[in-house]
Amino acid sequence: MDNSDTQSDKDRGFTNFSFGKNKTFFTSGFLFLCLWTAFCWQGLTTVVQIWYGNEIFNHGFFIVPGAIYLIYLKRDVFFAQPIKTTSLAFLVIIPALLLYVIGIAGDIQLFMHTAAFTLLPALIWLMVGTQAAKIILFPLVFMLFSIPVGEQLIPYLQKIAADGSVALLHLTGVPLFRSGLYIEIPQGRFLVAEACSGVSFFIASFVIGSLYAYLNLVSVKRRAIFVFISLIFPVLANIVRVYGIILIAYRTDMEHAAGADHLIYGWFFFAFVIMCLLGIGEFMRQSPCEPSKVGPQNATVSVSMPVIISSIAIFAGFFAWIVNISNISNSHFETRLSTLTYDWDNNCQRTDWQPIVVDPDAEEFGFLKHQGCNVKVYNAWFSEQHNELVSDLHRLFDPERFSLSHTTSITTNGLNLSVYHVVSSSGDKLSIVRFYEVDNELFTSAVKAKIYQVKNVLFGSSRGGRLWILAADGHDVSAINDSLSAISSHL
Repeated sequence: MDNSDTQSDKDRGFTNFSFGKNKTFFTSGFLFLCLWTAFCWQGLTTVVQIWYGNEIFNHGFFIVPGAIYLIYLKRDVFFAQPIKTTSLAFLVIIPALLLYVIGIAGDIQLFMHTAAFTLLPALIWLMVGTQAAKIILFPLVFMLFSIPVGEQLIPYLQKIAADGSVALLHLTGVPLFRSGLYIEIPQGRFLVAEACSGVSFFIASFVIGSLYAYLNLVSVKRRAIFVFISLIFPVLANIVRVYGIILIAYRTDMEHAAGADHLIYGWFFFAFVIMCLLGIGEFMRQSPCEPSKVGPQNATVSVSMPVIISSIAIFAGFFAWIVNISNISNSHFETRLSTLTYDWDNNCQRTDWQPIVVDPDAEEFGFLKHQGCNVKVYNAWFSEQHNELVSDLHRLFDPERFSLSHTTSITTNGLNLSVYHVVSSSGDKLSIVRFYEVDNELFTSAVKAKIYQVKNVLFGSSRGGRLWILAADGHDVSAINDSLSAISSHL
């Protein structure tokens, strides 16, 4: 840029953003980027693994680059604002750092990922100031789409898809029998599996809808309505998709829409849904407004060294806390097994149920001695060294072989337990309960067990514990009560 260009920008009130004039600003920004990368390294490595390994979150690779491009589109207005570091960003930075430490203590990846991608826009806010950050508010918030969250919605979306498709099948006179997520028609049986939940459509539609609304709609009201449509539309469309697959199979005597066909149909249908969503957006699109002229702002770049030094000191304090937590987590804790005895008598019925539990240090599986053969018991010990007692990866049953029918609750020995009633593809019924044991304390809530573990680690104690899962043949809740009493007496 020659001198005449620089003078022209100065006359229009644009900030002089050259490196030579703002060495302190650029050096501080680069330092914060390095601090963010080093501090959030564990969260960043795990989030990249999820982006790469889970097709639901492949879009995560493009979110931050996309946000940077959105900031670039706003460069004229952005550079007309005064750039000034602000301590107000500490209102977000300090809670985010604390959330990350808690995530490390409890090995809660969701907390680590949320904290990492909250810290990044918060640090940008700290560096550029509130006035300039308002101009790029959406790109900063857009970075939160990097967080791989949404799989928790899968069971709810499965149920919605099953309920909606069954209602449509009834309306069109298709005879069927439903058991949990299994839908049986005279020609065959369908399972509304996790792949049929439409969670990929839902997340992608939300991201695309939010981006489209920002780029093409001016009115706040229209933007909110379109984002709401982008959330509802894929759910309704997925109901139609599941209904269509079953209807095609019914009409063609299972010649079509069976096997891999329904997956292929699903991707074509997804493309059609996105096209329809964008068509709705075009219908709502407003005539472009004349860009507002940016008047002189006497824009400057101002860096407050006390704010910069305070930020570095805060990062250093939280980093030291993480190192201390890591030392506790890497300490050796002995594996503890229960004192229960199991009955492997051949008279015991061998149910083919078993939970899906990831990387326990030790596990036991069997029928309780002197308690009959009605309840199968599983317990596993987790030292929390490269494994996790409370984890979404653990499953009470194999979703490819069993389906959740309904949930009830029981209270026994002071414990309020959720009972998961499941059915298999062959019609077998099971009632399953789960609870956790940490420091001889029993927890029926996964959240409370995790909070107890995190508290232990934050205050320098171990966090190992045991997972208990009991399964009764045929929804026999009374047998579960008897087994819980036997187990409690040995704890």
